[in-house]
Amino acid sequence: MAIKSFKSKALKKFWQGDVSKVKADHVDKIKDILSVMHASHHPQDLKAVFPSFEEKKGSGAGVFSIQVNGNWRVTFQIETDGAILVDYLDYHGKNIRAVK
Repeated sequence: MAIKSFKSKALKKFWQGDVSKVKADHVDKIKDILSVMHASHHPQDLKAVFPSFEEKKGSGAGVFSIQVNGNWRVTFQIETDGAILVDYLDYHGKNIRAVK
């Protein structure tokens, strides 16, 4: 499942090699998440590596998340054979909705 698009400019820059826009203590975990996401063949592959992997419920159905640290998450949707709208955010109090 290739990474096809980013919602977060910080993550897009991170993917291109610029780690300056993410929290320093998140760098290693984000690197692991994006690498495994890009190399995986199915969303359930992520569950095997990241126990915090989950699909949101309700209005967020279709949005998947993986915990980075505390309230911080990498979220994304899946379209055909890739992850889209990959985002990096402090999840606390956010109403996460799937983009249709």
